[in-house]
Amino acid sequence: MSENPGNGFHQHDHRHPGEPSHRHPHHHRAEPSLPAHQHTHTTSFEALTYIVSPLHALDARAKLVAALLLVLGVVATPPLAAVEFGLLTTLLLAAATIARMPLGRVLARSAAVLPIAGTIALLTPLQHAGGSWNAGGLAAAWTGGAGVVAWGIISKAWLSALTMVLLAATTKSADLLAALRRLRVPDVFVMLLSFIARYVTVLGGQLRSLRIAVASRAPHLRGRALLGSLGSIAGNLFVRSYERGERVHQAMLARGYTGTLPSAAARRIGAAEALLVVTALLTALAIALY
Repeated sequence: MSENPGNGFHQHDHRHPGEPSHRHPHHHRAEPSLPAHQHTHTTSFEALTYIVSPLHALDARAKLVAALLLVLGVVATPPLAAVEFGLLTTLLLAAATIARMPLGRVLARSAAVLPIAGTIALLTPLQHAGGSWNAGGLAAAWTGGAGVVAWGIISKAWLSALTMVLLAATTKSADLLAALRRLRVPDVFVMLLSFIARYVTVLGGQLRSLRIAVASRAPHLRGRALLGSLGSIAGNLFVRSYERGERVHQAMLARGYTGTLPSAAARRIGAAEALLVVTALLTALAIALY
């Protein structure tokens, strides 16, 4: 159990039926009229960061460096052979199992990159063959070993996405931002990333409310008319985001904001973190030298 005596919030392991053990801040109250154990359970992807596992307990800096090494080893090398792809996929899935991740949810989140990577892989051969943008030019471009290039794009994109999904699922966003700051990333970039991480869900909620408003006021809006309204929706979302940003900034200044967000206490790099980084480095070198 870890505690924060300054505000009374602490965390310890607990579990619910059918779920793995997890740990997140909560507050015990002594007043008999109030619940004894108060905490909230998020239903978003961030809920996975509260699971208790050996991978979750590692320092965020080591996990961030290890993930970057793996991604660099994948993207900076020629297209992966089937053996390399299988071994690296097995390694990442083993890490997800150790972290007690729901594999289906992790794979589904990483597969979100496949439509974009597939489109790029489909059109990339045209660049090398100099063909025209039609069915005949595309067919001609695909008759010279273009499948290897397409495989390289899709496999590298998916493996990189799976690595980053595992990093995000085993590390709280606040710990990742603190790790970036301790790795000497400029404060302005860390601050921008922190605002993006904090308010992307808020902007998503604003967009959903606008969509509900359009559906309730114009339920029969379809086709070109609906596409024409997207400009108004985007402009309204921009205005609302700007106004909310102004209010948030004024509230932060009123609470003593000086340009740097506070971060949690730094952990110490131990043997487990060093082993993780060395394993990632050796894996990246093996991919590059195989």
